[in-house]
Amino acid sequence: MKKMLFILVSMLCLLLSAGCGSDKQAAQAPAAAEKVLRVATSPASPPFELYLKEQNKFTGFDIDLINDVAKKMGYDKVEFVNTPFDELLPGLNHKKYDIAMNNFSKTKARSIDYAASDSYAKAAFSIVAKKGSNLKADIDSMNGRKVAIKKGASAVRVAKSFPGSIIVEYPENASALHAVETGEADYAICGNLTTAFYMTHTDDDNCLQVVGHSERQDDLVVYAEKGNEELIKKFNVALSDYKKSGEYKKLINFYFGDIEKQS
Repeated sequence: MKKMLFILVSMLCLLLSAGCGSDKQAAQAPAAAEKVLRVATSPASPPFELYLKEQNKFTGFDIDLINDVAKKMGYDKVEFVNTPFDELLPGLNHKKYDIAMNNFSKTKARSIDYAASDSYAKAAFSIVAKKGSNLKADIDSMNGRKVAIKKGASAVRVAKSFPGSIIVEYPENASALHAVETGEADYAICGNLTTAFYMTHTDDDNCLQVVGHSERQDDLVVYAEKGNEELIKKFNVALSDYKKSGEYKKLINFYFGDIEKQS
């Protein structure tokens, strides 16, 4: 009986010892590394992208959307990489980040060189002139006139549909619209949502006027390096789930109201 008791006590000690060893090993196990999605953006296109310097914070529609979608993709956080607009897409080829997002229109040329996602929003282009200028958005009126656009933006396609217009590039949409305010340019062509935001929050003198729109709407997409289609597939699945959840509609309404009525 004593022998049996000794054996049972010995086995219990071994079990307790093994258990303690497991706890120690678990405590010493390194924490899993954070899963980070690196997203490049040029944060000067409100309401899509904006950088609040004093708060060291990125904000805007695109920023909120990619943060929400990244969570559904399984990422712990999004790291934003502040990048000049014309360097955003080339940086993908140098693996500086995973995704480029800057209210990019989907184009055939871009889709040849980069992997494009499904559309996360649609946008047209607005043609803006100064109030009282009596300028119209037609070929005759725009002939020989300066048309301001953001450098590298798809607005160049719309500008070129008016032969004879003189295209002048600016670093940002805001500076293109400001050029019309100051008389440096006769027209500006920018995304309709960006234009509406600028006229509401920046056009203090209320001197700008939308005189026309592009006929077609563009799909807004994110881009990844060509060959990284797997990442884009994951983004598309998460985006689809995000839209079905109702969170997407809340985000759209917060920034733009009823987007369908603005088309």
